[in-house]
Order: sequence, then C-alpha cells, then structure tokens
Amino acid sequence: MTASETTPTDADAPLPDTEQTEVTVIGAGIIGLLTALSLAKRGIDVVLVDDVVHQRPSYKVGESFLVSTGMARTVGQLDDFLNDESFVKNGVWFTYGMEGEKEFRPDAEWVVSAMSEFTTTESSDDFRDHYLYKRAKDRLAYRALTVDQQICRPDAEERLRETAHRDPRVTFRDSARVSGVDLGRAGGRHRLTWTDHTSGRTGVVECPWVIDCSGRTRLLAKKLGHRAEEKVFTDDFRTTAVWGQFDGITDELFEPVWRYDDPAGDSTRRDLYTLHLWGKGYWIWIIRLSKGRVSVGVTFDQSRPPRGRTPREQFFSVLAAYPVFDGVLGEDNLLEFRTYRNVQYVTDTFVHRDRYAMIGDSASIIDAYYSQGMGQSCQTAWHVGNVIQKDLRARELDLGYVDRINRATFEDWLMIRTMVREKYTGAVADPRFFLLSHMLDLVVIWSTGTARVRWASWLSRTGGDPSKETERDRRDREYCEQGLFYSRSHSWRGMPEHRVRRAAERLQARIARRARWRLEHGEKVPGIFCQLSLSRALPAAWRLLGAPQDARVDLSGTDYVAPRRLRRPQARSWVSRLPLTTAARFRIVLLVRTEALFALFLVCDAADAVDTWRRKARRLLRR
Repeated sequence: MTASETTPTDADAPLPDTEQTEVTVIGAGIIGLLTALSLAKRGIDVVLVDDVVHQRPSYKVGESFLVSTGMARTVGQLDDFLNDESFVKNGVWFTYGMEGEKEFRPDAEWVVSAMSEFTTTESSDDFRDHYLYKRAKDRLAYRALTVDQQICRPDAEERLRETAHRDPRVTFRDSARVSGVDLGRAGGRHRLTWTDHTSGRTGVVECPWVIDCSGRTRLLAKKLGHRAEEKVFTDDFRTTAVWGQFDGITDELFEPVWRYDDPAGDSTRRDLYTLHLWGKGYWIWIIRLSKGRVSVGVTFDQSRPPRGRTPREQFFSVLAAYPVFDGVLGEDNLLEFRTYRNVQYVTDTFVHRDRYAMIGDSASIIDAYYSQGMGQSCQTAWHVGNVIQKDLRARELDLGYVDRINRATFEDWLMIRTMVREKYTGAVADPRFFLLSHMLDLVVIWSTGTARVRWASWLSRTGGDPSKETERDRRDREYCEQGLFYSRSHSWRGMPEHRVRRAAERLQARIARRARWRLEHGEKVPGIFCQLSLSRALPAAWRLLGAPQDARVDLSGTDYVAPRRLRRPQARSWVSRLPLTTAARFRIVLLVRTEALFALFLVCDAADAVDTWRRKARRLLRR
C-alpha cells in the first residue's frame, strides 16, 4: 500500500466517477476490519480499501488476545468463533531460569490465570463450567472481559471479511490499493484514489474522515511527519523479533515435562497459557493455536543479539538452548518464519483535528510481552469512533476528546514500554525483581478494571451501536471516554498522564538497580512461584520473610471469591466464613484489588530497599 501524494491540499471539484462516503478505512487486516465494522454499527457509511485478494497467504504474528475480546465478539461477530474454534487460554505464565534445563525448575514463575483453577474442586477446562461464569448475569460481557483466546489470524480475518461484505454500510474494495491521498484542510473533504488490481480500474473516494489501518506501511504517519519514535527514545533500548509458526502440535508433546503440580494437588500444563520464557536480554513466547499449530517467537535487545549470522539462525540458536523444546519444534514442522527488525515505534498523533486517524500498527507497535497490540488498537478504534460519530451526527468535533486520546494513548504506549525495558537489562534474573516488577505491571493493567467492566457491558448491551443506549449505557460510555486508558485510570485520582508514567518508570528503575547490585555481588534471594487470578488478587509476599536463600517459595495468595464448598480444606480461611454472597465478594475484589496490590507493592519495595541496604552495610563491615 503506497501513496503517490499525501500532502494536504484543498479538495478539487468532484470527478464524475467519484463516490461519496463518510469514512474511508485504508487497510483490511484485523484492526482495519474491526474499525470499519464498528463504524458501520454506528450507522456510518464506510469504504474499506485493501487488496486482500492478491495478498500472499501468511499466518501472521499477533495471535493473542488479553482482556480485549469485546470488539471482536460484538462488533466483529466472532463470539462463536472465539469460543469454539480458537484456543481458549488459561491466562499468562512468565518464567525465568529455563535455559539449558530439561525440566521446569525455574528460578521464578509468575502466573495470572483467567480463572482460579488451582483452588477449586472443579476439573473442567471449559470456561463455561466455571462457577463465576455460571453466576454471571451478562455472559457475553463476562466472556469479553475474562475469556481470552489465541487465534489463527488468517481464519479470524476471513470471518471478518465475510461480515464486512454482508454489511450494507460497508463498501469493501478487496482487490484495490490506495494510490493517492489528498487531505483537505480545515474541514475540507479528503480525496483518495485507488486502483483495482484485478480489473485495472481506477476510482476516487471523497469523504470527511480517513483512517489509516495500513499496518507497518504507516502510510499517513510517514508522509505527514507523525513518526515520533526518534523523538521520544532517549535511551539505547531497541528490540527485534524473530518468529515462526509450527504445525503438528499435540497435547502429548508437552507431557509430562510442561506440567505443573501445585502443593494442593491440582495440576495444569504451562502450554495451556500464553507462556513466556525469559533469558538474558531476550524472551520467548509460546502460543498454542487451534488446528495443531503453535506460534513461537523471540524478542531480543538489539545491543545483545543471539548467536547467528541470519535472523533464522538467531531464532533456532535460542530455541536450541532450551531442551524443553526438543521433539516439539524444528525445521521440519516450521510453516512460516518472519523477522521484524524494529518492534518499537509510535506516532505523535492518533486522531487529528483535520479529521484523519491512525490505528493499529500504522500508528504504533510495542513489545508483545503483555499482548497489548490488538487490545490497545481496539480501544483506540472505539475512542476514535466516538469522536467521528459526534462530528458526523451532532456536528460537534470534540477537540478536548481528540487531545485526550492523543495524550493518553501516547503515554499508555510509553508505560507499556516501561514495563518491559528493565527486564531486558538482566535484572529479571533476580527472583525478587521478577516478583516486584510483575506486581507493578499488574497494578497498571488492573487499574483500568472498572473501565473495562463498563466497556464490556456497554459493548454487550448495545452491540457497539450507541443508538441502542439506555441511560445506564450512556453513563458507562462517558465514564470510559474519560478513563479507558492506563495513564488516565480513575485509580490515579486525576494525576496527569505523564506523571503517572514517570512514577512507574522511577519505581521500575529503582527495583532494577537493587536487583542488578545483588546479581553483581552474588547476593542470592529465594526463588518464587506466584499465581494470581480474578479472585486471587494479592500474593502472599510475607512468606518470603526468613525464607532460606536456596528455597523456592510459593506466594500464591488466598482466593477471596470461591464459595466455601468449592475450596479444599487447606484453602479455606476466615474470608470464606464471611456472610457475603459470591457476587458480593467478587465486586469487592474488583473494587479494591488495584489499590490493595499497589499498597502491598510499596510495602515490599520498602522491605526490599531495607534488605539491600542491610546487605551493603554487611559487606562494608566485612571489609
């Protein structure tokens, strides 16, 4: 997808064969399709332009949804596809210390489960059998909020293309490419020229709004000078990703090595989660997919590249260092291999007052560690859709909202970068840093919990169509317009976005400095395992007090929600005796978990600082 002209000019007089529409979306990948369909749901006419007919088939990277399936389930009509034809994952599982190991005996593991399967007597792997799902009043909203999938992108996009072709408000030019863009100034209409690669015919679209979803082509960002990565990168942290998709994957390949047995007697396999393995300056993702496939990738710091002359050699040299992959992955079952030289970039503008927007990879890419790409893109598409609808239907271009989207989305991108940057430095080898860093990350992610609940409910009840709003839906939408951003969460009590991000940066840097000092001076700390979930919000960090340095301490906390009858005797506590219903417990946990986890982090941070100071003092006295 290229543009011969993108310099803003006043629109000329319409050509005889010019078609008129309200929004033109450039690019029909998963984000372009969802953006077009979300606008159509609002009653807006859309022309969607992308030559998918002549595209080379690709399995595509970006297969993991994390608390972000609402748009896909409602607007994209993929609910049945996600439930029945995709790989429903149990959560995310982060590990350090597996290099060279034939069995899973890592130094540190951090698990966030969608459900609480380690603490209840329920044995079914189907989320529809879980007690929380059975009690949910709005099960579609519950699925949108908590049930995460790992999808085969080509299959999902084929379903979305079929939906787009059926939608009467979407004109899908699926064999055409944009060859020219003239953007009107000060409210003038935009003009896009396209060329059909099947018929050779050329056409023109005129519209008040243009949205660039062209992916890494970054059509508008490049030509209009919106690329901001070189302006904001004040360090040497750059990353590259090498990735492959493999077939012939069965459950038996992961038995028994990948299995985890917890002290209470429950058992699960790590491959049923989105699994991340950390090494020095890199991490590996393992994402099981339907149809016997698996996506495996390595993201590494460009200053510390793996061994190998080519990206392919680098990829397999990393996998060779992990015996747990033996018999699972190899050249013989590799379907596709891809390299992404730079996996960090960002635009300074996501939606412009001259009525154009950039969404998805056309705007930004961030480290895939927390699977935030599709979720953040869908969130931006929803915000931009609100702006466009107000402009086209109410004749009100909400410039305050435009500025808020640009400011908060940019800071969100920087916050996600902050979450992973220190982990690449080697501090991740320290189990205490592994715990504290992931605790702080989860504080940020959970901070939008209330907004995400209300967004999922709004999508479920309205289907993405504001004309179906009740008064309750309107309040939910307005709440999310303000707070559905990591840096603008209501948990921060009105603190400016850049201050929230800088506070997170300082905290991550502080715990990383102490961890690197311990590692450089051979100061050992106990290994850790910690599993949290919707109903297990706090790690039992106090168990580290007095633990031997060579111990591996289970910090998995108490389940505050599960009914007493579902708890094993050893998992019961005073909490299970409180005279509260399961629904009441769940609401309380969702309400206080962010603040409670942050408070616990601050206590642990202080304890870590005191302990590190004590170790330094002891060394000085020994001298």
